[in-house]
Amino acid sequence: MTITNLDSPSHLADALIGLFPAFAGDLHGEEITTYHEVLQRLVRRIAEFLHSSSERTVKEFSALVNSMFSNGGDQENAVSTCLLEHASQIGIRKMIRSHLSNEVRREVR
Repeated sequence: MTITNLDSPSHLADALIGLFPAFAGDLHGEEITTYHEVLQRLVRRIAEFLHSSSERTVKEFSALVNSMFSNGGDQENAVSTCLLEHASQIGIRKMIRSHLSNEVRREVR
């Protein structure tokens, strides 16, 4: 799966459901209006999702993180504040760090 379209929060949600189908249940069919809302729901279970995923899925998720960061604006802010700044606390730092760009690695806490 190549992440090509993250131009709206709903597209981000769709991309994440493609990687982690169980994430659809976390969205409860709600209308998602911000990138922050999507990632705030994701961080509750991302460690669980990544631990049970293939290496390919971990790499694809990391590519999504890299894309959001490099896209700047709301995407960069959401991925930085919701995910990267808390990567150690939510138990994903070691799983994703080696797949992140150098620029993004500097933001991982």
